[in-house]
Amino acid sequence: MLRIIIRYIKRTLACLLFLLAAYFLSAITLSLISTAPEDLYDVKRKAIFISTNGVHLDIIIPRKFLAKKWQQDLEIPELAKYMSFGWGDKAFYTTTPTWSDLKLRTAIRAIFLNTKPALRATAFYRRYDSWNKLNLDEVQLELLLNYIEQSFERNQENSLVEIEVPGYTAHDKFYEATGNFNGIQTCNNWVNKGLKEAKVKTSIWSPFDYGVLYHIGKGRVPKHERF
Repeated sequence: MLRIIIRYIKRTLACLLFLLAAYFLSAITLSLISTAPEDLYDVKRKAIFISTNGVHLDIIIPRKFLAKKWQQDLEIPELAKYMSFGWGDKAFYTTTPTWSDLKLRTAIRAIFLNTKPALRATAFYRRYDSWNKLNLDEVQLELLLNYIEQSFERNQENSLVEIEVPGYTAHDKFYEATGNFNGIQTCNNWVNKGLKEAKVKTSIWSPFDYGVLYHIGKGRVPKHERF
């Protein structure tokens, strides 16, 4: 009996290792292979930004590109110049303000199960050198804005549904979001999918941040550049 149990454990571990290896190999391969979006043949003068904290990507939109109604819905502070949008696992977002707060159960659920997502909206008052610049045309910008807006869950009154928990800072809020978070549809692939929707050349699939950054790397902002 003991031998059978040991054999079962070994096979289970071997399967898990195989699945992990296949996952990471697929992530690397599909992150490096780019999409081939239709060229819209328009002047690309609308600068948006992609940021990373080393793990998680956000999409940053200048306030001037956001419709007045949307600015009101988000209650953007008067002096804020940019809004950052990030999508991710709700439990992770709302219970893990720092990496030291991460619980193994939260990480396992987020990776292996379909979990409820949330959107984090953060106001910025200035532009940072670490942001990666990406120029879009009018059509691409509209497609990206529609993608972000449709990622917010709305109630019966068509209002955004704010999650009543403290933000990471005084300048961010959490909102209920559409979709499901899992090991395939990650926070970074949400950004990658948004760029696909906007006809931007990006990864086929990018569960990690490096795939998106690899394809927009040539558009990074020089350290000395300012608005």
